[in-house]
Amino acid sequence: MEQVNITITVKSPTLIANSSTAGVLTSTRGSIDGRVLRGLFASQFISSHKLGREAHKNEDFMKLFYGDLRFVAAYKDTLKGTSFPAPLSLQKNKNADGYASDAVVDFYTGKDLLGFKGVKGFVVVDGNECSPVQIETAIKLHMSRSLEQERVQGRSKEGNIFNYEYLEPNQVFVGSVVGPKASLEEFVRQFPKQLDCHIGRSRRTEYGHCVVEIGDITAVPTPANSGNSVYVRLHTPLVLGNESLDHVVTQAVQSIGSDISVGAVFASYQEEQSFNSIWGVRSSAEASASAGSIVELVKTSGWSQDDLNRLQHILYNGMGTRLQEGYGQGRLWTPGEFKMVKLGKQEAPKLTSLHTPTQDIAKKVLEKQVIVNARLRAAHDVDAYIKRTMTRAGVSKHFASVLLAELGTNHETGHKQLQQFLEDKKAEGQAKKEPRVIEKNLREFHLEHAYTRSETKRVNLMEYIIDFDAPTLVAACLAKSGESGTYYEIPAELVDMVGLDKQKLSNVVAYEYWTYFFRHIRKIK
Repeated sequence: MEQVNITITVKSPTLIANSSTAGVLTSTRGSIDGRVLRGLFASQFISSHKLGREAHKNEDFMKLFYGDLRFVAAYKDTLKGTSFPAPLSLQKNKNADGYASDAVVDFYTGKDLLGFKGVKGFVVVDGNECSPVQIETAIKLHMSRSLEQERVQGRSKEGNIFNYEYLEPNQVFVGSVVGPKASLEEFVRQFPKQLDCHIGRSRRTEYGHCVVEIGDITAVPTPANSGNSVYVRLHTPLVLGNESLDHVVTQAVQSIGSDISVGAVFASYQEEQSFNSIWGVRSSAEASASAGSIVELVKTSGWSQDDLNRLQHILYNGMGTRLQEGYGQGRLWTPGEFKMVKLGKQEAPKLTSLHTPTQDIAKKVLEKQVIVNARLRAAHDVDAYIKRTMTRAGVSKHFASVLLAELGTNHETGHKQLQQFLEDKKAEGQAKKEPRVIEKNLREFHLEHAYTRSETKRVNLMEYIIDFDAPTLVAACLAKSGESGTYYEIPAELVDMVGLDKQKLSNVVAYEYWTYFFRHIRKIK
């Protein structure tokens, strides 16, 4: 028995509808069922081979989807491995004496578990650590538009509403296709390694976009030998029909030996019903044992390795009915004591390069952020160095209007025009040995020489503008500086990836700095 892992990445809201749901809410399952997985590949096969509604007459189609292959449900993947439905025998501490608050104990250990309660949902086990796995879902409101007139109007005349619960995008689920090696090789040959498809409810509108990746063929795990009892965890629901769980499991394993009996059972039950969109028919509702149910199998003569290998084959082949849809899949379970720990967040891989369209967009965003940083610095400098002096010395704000006019409207050359204007005024004053009026005003203000290459610590505003170095300002805006939350912090590695032209950008940034500098002066009351 071999298997192929199927990785499904949810790219848009996806709704895998439950068998039963409330009248105004269509709820979603937290996993992607085997019947959905089989339907996904069956639809792809029918489409690529142009079979239409005659697929059942195609021999290859029937071998793949009604033969030896088992399409097993996909559960959410985590950094500790793929999750699975929590075993019903697994209990976590609620208020028990003598146990740690994060203790998780299996009923099959035989311990008194007074003060414990069942573990719900999905879990992943890593050694002696058990982590709950949260399935990210959301609910979206829809308006009923069943009549043609309502569809044109875009609203319901009766005001009928309903809600869709869906799986949030960017979650990864891993399932498998199980079967003989020859059948799996044929399956892999029929499909590309990656498929772009839609699954679930309303997949022809805004829901259900997924990317599916087909893995390599690998052997199923080799089971370990253990005493007279083994414990089977239902990995997927087991369809019982009119029989009991005890009877179905006993019938499935009787080929291993006549001395096998069913011991303690922890199980819950549900109804399974599905809809075949290809032929437009709904299956009958059938009683099933829920995924997560645990069955103890006792073998009087003990379990040999050969017995376990045969049991493993039965579990991966499936028990009960509707085996091709992945129902009745079992996995061996080892009862024990665990520690409940939170599942850590997966670190995003570091980017090393960007696609050209993405690079262009990122470049524009970064340039805007640098400009915003320059504007924030201009506002800070006015508050720190200009406002108080202007109030104390009684300097008129008119010089700011004059300098703003000299700055002009050309972002590329504006700050250089401003510098040239003040250099000319300074030269006129030196020639006539009498400083110009604007020079007298600017010399009242003293600033730290933050954006120049001068070693002078503080200079007047006249010298500050003349010696202003635009590339130094750009470097400051790109660097992590200032109080936390004051400026946007721009990652250096992202700057390198987008390829900013710092020299060209410096002219624009300097223009924005001085524009906001003078505007803030004019707003001083």
